[in-house]
Amino acid sequence: MMNSRVMIKLNSYILILLLLLFCFNPLLGMAAICIYSPFLVKFEQKIASIVIIIFSILFYATLQPFSDLAEYLHVYNNINSINIFHYTRFGRGIEFFILIIMKVVYFITRGDQFSFLVAIYSIIFILLMTICKKIAGEFYLLLFFCIFFSYGFIQTNAYVLRQILSLLFILMMILAWNKKSIIFGFLSIISHTSAVIAIGLFVLIYIRKFKKLIYLIVPTSILTVFIAYKIGMFSYVIDRLISVDNNFSTLSISQIAIYNSQIGIVFCLLYLFRNKINLSDKSVFLILFGMLNFFLFWGFINIPAMSNRFALFMCAFSSVLLYPILNSKINFTYKYKALMVVILVNLIPTLYIFYNVEMANNLFSFMNYSPIRSNIFDFITLLANRLTENLPYLTQGN
Repeated sequence: MMNSRVMIKLNSYILILLLLLFCFNPLLGMAAICIYSPFLVKFEQKIASIVIIIFSILFYATLQPFSDLAEYLHVYNNINSINIFHYTRFGRGIEFFILIIMKVVYFITRGDQFSFLVAIYSIIFILLMTICKKIAGEFYLLLFFCIFFSYGFIQTNAYVLRQILSLLFILMMILAWNKKSIIFGFLSIISHTSAVIAIGLFVLIYIRKFKKLIYLIVPTSILTVFIAYKIGMFSYVIDRLISVDNNFSTLSISQIAIYNSQIGIVFCLLYLFRNKINLSDKSVFLILFGMLNFFLFWGFINIPAMSNRFALFMCAFSSVLLYPILNSKINFTYKYKALMVVILVNLIPTLYIFYNVEMANNLFSFMNYSPIRSNIFDFITLLANRLTENLPYLTQGN
C-alpha cells in the first residue's frame, strides 16, 4: 500500500517534469510524455492526452498551405458557390463529407481559413486518439505517437485529407463492430471512395454473420455497381488515374524501403508472438487489410498515382496492426517493447524530415520551420499571428 502511494506521487512529479519539458520544447516533450505514458495512472493519462491532442491539432494547423492543402482551402473559400452534393471533382460527387465540414466551418467562422485547418485536424486527431484507445488500452498514447511520429503519416497528412478521414472511419467501423459500424462505413465512403475496398473485404470476411441479409446485400451490390457504371464512375477513375499519374513521381528505392520497413517490422512482431496473440475477428480483418494494401502497393508500383494511395495504410497506419498483440495476454514489458521497436524504425526517416524542415529544405512549414527549436512561447506567438493575420501560402496548389 505504501509503495503504491509512493509510485503515484512519483508519477505525478514525473508528469509535472514532462509538462515542463513540453513548455521548453513541445515536440520533444510530446515524445517524452507518450513514451512514459504507459506508466501513468488513468487520470494522469487523461491529462496527458488532452495536452497531446491539442498540440497535435495546432502543430499541423501551423502549416503554410501548399499543394493539396492549398487546393482544399481554395475550395473552402468558394464553398458558398458550390453544390456540395454535386461537386464532381471529389469522387464524382460522392465524397461530400469534407464539403459539409467546410460549409459548417465557413458559416460559423465567416470564412476564416485557419479555423478550417484547426477543424479538419481536430476531426482527424480526435478520431485517431479514439482508435488508439480502443486498440491499445493503457498504451494508447504510445500507439498514438507511433502513428504521429511515422514518416508516412507526416508525408501524407497535408495531402490526402479525404483518404485519411476515410481510413479513420474504416478503423472505427471495425473496432465498433455494432450498429454504429454502418454509420462509420457510410462516413468512410462519403469521405473517399477508396473505402469500397475495405468495406468489400469486411463483407467477404463476415458474410457468415450476415446470412439473413445476404438477399439484400447481393442485389444492393449489383445495383451499386450498375449505378456507378451509369454515372461514369469507372471511366472517371480511369481518366483520373491517367491524368494525375504524371503528377506523381516514381518512388525511389529509399522511399520504397521506408514505406515497407514499418509494416515489415509489424508483421515480424506478429509472427514472433504468433502463439500468444489474440486472433479475434477484428484482428483477422486488420491483418488481411494490411496484407491487401501491401500487395496492392507492389501490384501497382509502376503506377505511382495508385501505389502512393495504397501506401497510405502501410506506411502511416500499420501500427494499428499491433492490435492482436496489444489485446492479448502478453505481458506489459513485451507490449511496450513492441511499440518502441516501431518508433525506433521511424526514428531516422522522421528526424530527417524535421531536420529538412528546420533547414527550410521542404514544404512542411511546421511551427514556422522550427519544430525542433521552438518553445511553447514561440508556438503561442505563431498561433496568435495565425489568428490575427492572413494565412500565408507557400504555393497556390496544383
